[in-house]
Amino acid sequence: MIRFFRNIRQRLLSENKFTRYLIYALGEIILVVIGILIALQINNWNENRKLAQQEKETIASLKLEFEKNLNSLSGDILSLQGVIQACNTLLEHTGPDYEFGTLPEVDSLVSMTSRMSVWDPSLYTLSNIKSSGKLSNLSNEELKILLIEWETFYTNLLDWGDFYVERGSHYFDYLLENSLNRNLFSGGPFRLDASKFDRTNEALLLKPDFENYITNRVFINGFMLGYYEEAKERITAMIAQCETYEEQP
Repeated sequence: MIRFFRNIRQRLLSENKFTRYLIYALGEIILVVIGILIALQINNWNENRKLAQQEKETIASLKLEFEKNLNSLSGDILSLQGVIQACNTLLEHTGPDYEFGTLPEVDSLVSMTSRMSVWDPSLYTLSNIKSSGKLSNLSNEELKILLIEWETFYTNLLDWGDFYVERGSHYFDYLLENSLNRNLFSGGPFRLDASKFDRTNEALLLKPDFENYITNRVFINGFMLGYYEEAKERITAMIAQCETYEEQP
């Protein structure tokens, strides 16, 4: 093809048709420019297609990560609700007028109140999105905003989680000093027998400080439950936006 155009140019010059040669040369330049523009357009289209495919894979991974986190979070929410329910049951019986034998399941209830549910979500995909700069390039603006807001929310959640664990540790220390721990965890995976000491954990119901600790457990777990329920709402919203992206043509 190049030889063909060269032959035309040489023939025009040899025939002294200079004007026609200029017109032809100009047309040839225009064809070259058009070819370059088409090549650039094709290259841009390919690059955009690659970026769109990468974003699609990123969104799919993000959705999968959020779905797993949501599943584990739902379990922690149920656990917190169980702790609060156990505390409220005990508070219905605390006081100086408690009669021994009224609440036979004291051991299992007190054992339940000592549990702590610390949600530990996977953040690998989200961290990778932020560190690679992909977050600012997401085409879904709503999802981008939700992810940015999530970072601030999760930082606050971690701060509250530290306080939650600290207060829970204080309560556990209290039980070590004031309860028969062997009775609290008898049976179960460790197959402990009941304590042989002539005392019972029902006596805790007569202690004002135990009532204070249980009341505090209701508040602390209640605040944690509020954070977890908000986290559930946020994750659900982000999953919905991921699904919206998947539905796009």
